[in-house]
Amino acid sequence: MTTTPLTTGTLTPATGIALFDRWTALWNGDLSDPEAFLAPAFRIRFGNDPENAATDEIHGPAGIASYVSDFRIRKPGLRYAVEGTPLVDGGLGQVASRWYVTGPDGAQKSGIDMLEVVDGRIATVWSVTGLRRFAR
Repeated sequence: MTTTPLTTGTLTPATGIALFDRWTALWNGDLSDPEAFLAPAFRIRFGNDPENAATDEIHGPAGIASYVSDFRIRKPGLRYAVEGTPLVDGGLGQVASRWYVTGPDGAQKSGIDMLEVVDGRIATVWSVTGLRRFAR
């Protein structure tokens, strides 16, 4: 996978989209070099109560990489994709997008993630997964 260099300073649309793409790749099983795009003090906040996880205790790039790895073992064959173009607010340092996941049986669910970006890396994610795919 080719990644766009992540820079410090103002969050540009290109950098925000590249970060969201890299975040999606992580959920698709690309656990390589999470420190390149996740801040050392990374945190994730799920809106729903994920199965079998104390997700409020996930800290740092290694913590989320371990969680995603375990999640993919419990739920193999999932494929995540961004729906549309992520919205980037450089002034607030935030990126938001809809996404969907397809299971091995073809069933789909949608969600929305909002990323807070600090110094060119994702510092916090707020994530909500729905029970079905958003109507198109």
